[in-house]
Amino acid sequence: MLKAMKSARLSDTTYALRLERGDDIHTVVQEFCAEHTIANASLTGIGSIENPKLAYYSIETKQFTERPLDGIFEVTSLLGNVGLLEGKPLNHVHVTLSDSLMQVYGGHLVSGACSATLEIFLHQYATSFGKQFDDAIGLNVWDFGSH
Repeated sequence: MLKAMKSARLSDTTYALRLERGDDIHTVVQEFCAEHTIANASLTGIGSIENPKLAYYSIETKQFTERPLDGIFEVTSLLGNVGLLEGKPLNHVHVTLSDSLMQVYGGHLVSGACSATLEIFLHQYATSFGKQFDDAIGLNVWDFGSH
């Protein structure tokens, strides 16, 4: 059971999540989806994040290059989706962040904890598509034949 994060159901398919300081973004979203039996969803958000780790994926090397950022950053845009991997919700999130000098960073969100607050809208879909590893590109991708 999630303890710090607060949530509200806005409609039959949409939730608002408010993360509290220290909440791990990936953990909160994945646990919320598991608790509410949400297999597929899209998410958007704004707020602040502390000590995030971002990544960039190279199709040539089939590897992520990670970059940890120290400090507190504004989340100016958070976009992502939820799919099933091995039967469990897995979120895939990209962010655009700005620092105190309003310099912008962006990429795949590897990890990060909520700083002051983080507000996420999660829209559930009536599907249960999974993700499957694709050897050609080296990533887990949507498998629209699985549901």
